[in-house]
Amino acid sequence: DDVKKLVSKALGCSNWKIGHEDDNEAGATSLSTLTIEELDEEKDDDNSDGNEDELLVKMKRGQLTASLLLGKSDVGAWALKHGWSDENGVDELKQLIFSNDSRAMSIASELVSAASSVEKSRPLLATLVQEGTLEDLLIHPNADVRSGAASCAAKIGLASKALSEDDGEVMALFDIAIELLFEEDEGINEGDGKSNSKQKGLEISKSLPRSVSSESTSMDRGIEVMTYIVSKTFVKEKIVAGYKPAGSPPDRKSALQRLVEIGCAPNSGDAQMAFGLAGIFNLLAVSMETLRKEAFIGKEITKEQYDQLQALGKTEEEKDIEAKKDAKEEDTPAAVRERIRKLANANVPRAMVKLLEGSASDSTQEKLFEGMGRMASEQSVRGIMIQQGCLTTCLQLDKGEKPNEAEQKILRQARSCIAKLLVTTNPGILTVSQRSGSIGPLLKLVKDNDATDLMHFEALLSLTNLAGFSDETKNRVVAQKGIPTLSYAMFSEHEMVRQAATEALLNMIPHPTMMEYLKKEDNLKVWVAFALDYEANFACARAAVGCLAMAVPDPEFADALVACPKFGELVRTLLECGQLELMHRVFAVVASLIEHGGKCREAVISTGTGSFCKAYLESYHDERKVKEFNFTPAERGSLAATLSLAKEIVKLLS
Repeated sequence: DDVKKLVSKALGCSNWKIGHEDDNEAGATSLSTLTIEELDEEKDDDNSDGNEDELLVKMKRGQLTASLLLGKSDVGAWALKHGWSDENGVDELKQLIFSNDSRAMSIASELVSAASSVEKSRPLLATLVQEGTLEDLLIHPNADVRSGAASCAAKIGLASKALSEDDGEVMALFDIAIELLFEEDEGINEGDGKSNSKQKGLEISKSLPRSVSSESTSMDRGIEVMTYIVSKTFVKEKIVAGYKPAGSPPDRKSALQRLVEIGCAPNSGDAQMAFGLAGIFNLLAVSMETLRKEAFIGKEITKEQYDQLQALGKTEEEKDIEAKKDAKEEDTPAAVRERIRKLANANVPRAMVKLLEGSASDSTQEKLFEGMGRMASEQSVRGIMIQQGCLTTCLQLDKGEKPNEAEQKILRQARSCIAKLLVTTNPGILTVSQRSGSIGPLLKLVKDNDATDLMHFEALLSLTNLAGFSDETKNRVVAQKGIPTLSYAMFSEHEMVRQAATEALLNMIPHPTMMEYLKKEDNLKVWVAFALDYEANFACARAAVGCLAMAVPDPEFADALVACPKFGELVRTLLECGQLELMHRVFAVVASLIEHGGKCREAVISTGTGSFCKAYLESYHDERKVKEFNFTPAERGSLAATLSLAKEIVKLLS
């Protein structure tokens, strides 16, 4: 109320209490300062309508309303609907739009842009969009005028179902957004002008300076408009296909090339447009279907269940309309992967790295790391992303010893990106610092209770990849206390996480610390139990038996294994399980134990392995009989390997 009292006279409002019944503010608020930007009152030589004083008053009121909408949205909405000239604000706004004065039109453009961002004032502008009132602003040669109107049209159009589904309207906004991206780069001079044809636009006066009412550059506005329409699948496809508006100069860059150029510019991360660029790159690498699924993560209901509930309240006609809309907006996984490949080839990862280098905004950083993670989901671009600096940037992220919740989320996104990048990447192409530096963040991601199972799984796969590379990486895992972390992950509720953790530890053999871990009775019991649980989780059991097979050449471990209470059950169960991959591994365990001699050999004999091997060879030595089982090529290879090991075991025991 204090603000309304203060500005009511300047707005031409005779009663500041007008519209008070619409005010939802809980109580009065006070304002310490209010700055109203002064307008250049110098008369324009080209203005011959004789009503400059009246127009100037409207311009001042429009500028004040725009400032209120930006600084105190509730009061700004009141000013536009009630306070401006005693509820004549929208009419006077139209007069500014139709004034043919670039200063007035620039103020009107800034005002409609600000008003379209406020929920209470947005309905007042919907008619302007539907009636085509904004057309004068959208085709004006002054970039400031066009940019604000385009921003308004995009926001209103997004909120309006009819407009948001009109491809023609969206493409018109898209073309305007692209033109705005090139305004400053191509050195377009802006100013007042006149024209009898809207289609030809107005003549540009080179003598007038940039409008003082502009809050944002044309480039900022262009990016803002694009962030509103890039959610459309056909817009995404046009961007990555190198789209240029009709009539563009032959040597002009495509929209995507321009976005990358802006992102790679010096200090781009500190710019107002950095968050918009981050959002655009992020959305280009994902489908709306994926975004919808992500929105239900952690909720008590899934996306599919929600859709079923929504369908219950719709008629068959509404369902048909919805189905057609979904088919139109369909964005297949194959299409997303192809877009990501085009983005990588267009140096989008490098632009994201440059934006991160100068950005201090948590929101911008979160969007960029999330976008990198989306791109890294495509295996074919991981090498390009590493070359363009994504891995190094993720490794360099530091949020201190006690990051807040927002910073923890950013760290999680960066570590997840590292995990995705290194799942299939050959560690040999990485630098020593990249290999060693990745292990710590990956282990922290495995320990992060707020991370998803997918994040844990990918981090464990990457650790498996790195641990198996060299003694250097194994030493790094041990130094980071990785064995207890991986051991804990073996008990995850998700079976694929358990499998990945088991495989990661498998690749730590034969590191001395890993061997000491395996020799402990309690730990060995766990591995034997995992090996026996092949019916519930075959892949995890396969990894566990593989670990035993790789560790058993160590004499001390061999002694510990045969001393395990369930050793006999382990050998007999896996020999008789009928799973060739498990049989192959347990045959290898048995063969190594026999070679150790002594109590290891005696333990094997006590299991009846010799008799089993003889019977196995007798059953499958005839190739014609084997053909009756219709084994796949892979199974025939495993069968040949098991038969070879069975022969060796019989020979060793004879």
